[in-house]
Amino acid sequence: MFKIISLLTFLNIIYFSTSVTQFQYKSCGDNNDIGQNLILDVSPKLPQIDYTLFLNADLSQEVNNGTSKYSITYNFIPFQPSIEDLCTEINNSNISCPLIGHIASESKGSIPQDVSGTIVIKNEWFNELNIRILCMQFTIKT
Repeated sequence: MFKIISLLTFLNIIYFSTSVTQFQYKSCGDNNDIGQNLILDVSPKLPQIDYTLFLNADLSQEVNNGTSKYSITYNFIPFQPSIEDLCTEINNSNISCPLIGHIASESKGSIPQDVSGTIVIKNEWFNELNIRILCMQFTIKT
């Protein structure tokens, strides 16, 4: 999975003990983002362990390099944001840098078990000039 794209990075740190009762995802971007028409989908809709993330977006300019920033709250407590290399991160999906035109990504993920509560993950991609490409937000409740 391209760590929901480092999402897995944090889901592998924060484990779930009970069944997932909510798995919501949405775009948190705006009209100034390089990526527009962002469509996210997850299958199955309420993953218990394994799922597939689908991401589609139209890019207004080529992206050769960038970063992926993660902001996480667990039971409404914020954690220190982390920043990953975007091109390294998306290598776990079916897309790679450079990103040009329409991107359609499919990546696998899993939700381990052991902690319950609410996790909100905000994932923002930025290009090499620090202009936001897209923004995704995931809310997981167990």
